[in-house]
Amino acid sequence: MKRLLGAAIGATLMLTTVVSNQASAIILPPPPPPPAPGPGPGGGGAGVGAVGGFLGFVGFLAIYDLIRRGSCVDFLGLGGPGFTEPITPGQNVLPPQCKPVKKPVVRAKG
Repeated sequence: MKRLLGAAIGATLMLTTVVSNQASAIILPPPPPPPAPGPGPGGGGAGVGAVGGFLGFVGFLAIYDLIRRGSCVDFLGLGGPGFTEPITPGQNVLPPQCKPVKKPVVRAKG
């Protein structure tokens, strides 16, 4: 019985050693992750600049219109309802605070 127990323990130790060595040799490390996609060779700076310029222009026009309607100063001469022509009831949400310039009426005498 001692002999059988010794043989079983020896076989178990040998099997554990051999299997664990082979198992560690078979497992490979995972491959490195692929690089993250980024902008191409042209980059994205030109598009960002164009969008920023467009938004700046639109912001300028919006602020100019608010100033123009509040102070009646139309230094760019854009005109429009309330500046060069009268305002109709359904035409404007924010009417200017100044009175529109009336065109002189030429009348014939006689």
